[in-house]
Amino acid sequence: MPKSVIKIIHTTISPCDNERRIFNQAITAYHQGYSVEILALKTSELPEISKVNQITIKRIAIRFWRKGPLKFLSFNIKLFFRLLNCDFHILHVHDLWVVPGSALANFFKKGILVYDAHEYFRGLEVFQQKKISGFIWAITERLFIKRISALIVINGWHQRLFLKDYPSIKKSTVIMNFPNLTDSGNQETIPGFEQRNKIAIFQGILKEGRGLRSILSAMERVKSGKLQIIGFGELESELRHRINTDRLQNRIHLRGKVAWSEILQETQKARAGLVLFEPLSVNYTYASPNKFFEYVMAGTPLIASRIPTFEEFNREFEVALLVDPSRPEEIASAIEFMLTRQDAWETYHQNCLKARLKWNWETQGEALVQLYQELAESII
Repeated sequence: MPKSVIKIIHTTISPCDNERRIFNQAITAYHQGYSVEILALKTSELPEISKVNQITIKRIAIRFWRKGPLKFLSFNIKLFFRLLNCDFHILHVHDLWVVPGSALANFFKKGILVYDAHEYFRGLEVFQQKKISGFIWAITERLFIKRISALIVINGWHQRLFLKDYPSIKKSTVIMNFPNLTDSGNQETIPGFEQRNKIAIFQGILKEGRGLRSILSAMERVKSGKLQIIGFGELESELRHRINTDRLQNRIHLRGKVAWSEILQETQKARAGLVLFEPLSVNYTYASPNKFFEYVMAGTPLIASRIPTFEEFNREFEVALLVDPSRPEEIASAIEFMLTRQDAWETYHQNCLKARLKWNWETQGEALVQLYQELAESII
């Protein structure tokens, strides 16, 4: 069957306004000649139908779209009926949250089901507090996982965890959260030490487990230099209050949400990028977040947690100073080092420039294309 006849639908409970992993996968498949569409969650500020690089995003409106069990239940019900009225050959499901509606619809439509696990769900920290929810979702995964044709995971550590839980999975592929090299500027124009401001940058969701309290404590010890925090989340009010109370307003700039189109430019103004996941759960212990690789893509050396995944990346290309995320004094020393030691900084910077040539979406897209080709061969 020609690729142009094969339709791939991605399903997600995200509004899909800034889901770079999904966009990269969808755009790669489109350029390979497949017909591609995304079904996502409708929120108040986003249109029901939009396009990103020729990929159509159709959003499903539900009443309880903010949070809670009713959000997941109502979305999966609507998703199920929407899929029943769609034609597709490959159903690419992003995360456990949309597996029930997707898998049930796929059972009737006789398509190929791909489960793309952005996280290891049994290890989610929220399930450590909400045992009943964790149990229900674990049963849901176990019930539907037998229906998948292929599993996609974000790193080898997660792959081993899933295959230990479900040894019957026959096809699994690691596709990393690497940025797109072609969208990240010319390597020759990436600024060096002298062209950058004497600042460290944190970008990401402001939530527990990201080392944010330790970072603020570290900045109280840093003798010179500033910190820029880009992002939003549950800790935003607490961080803002502490910055004001501890008189850190002149040292720390809490910027809030910044458009993705501006983030690369902002990152290239900084001399160090902070990614300090605390090993509070399995997912944080074996994290490989977008931000790690986005700093590398920007040629910005990292100050990162001493966790297994970051240690493994750093053995391949030494792009980071690894620290204990619970020790502010160690973080402060690393920030001082990166902001002031030009010779050492240049070594890390050059390692970033080498790593970005390998740690990019173009290399990962090849793995996705191969997987789709293998799955497409079974379509009559």
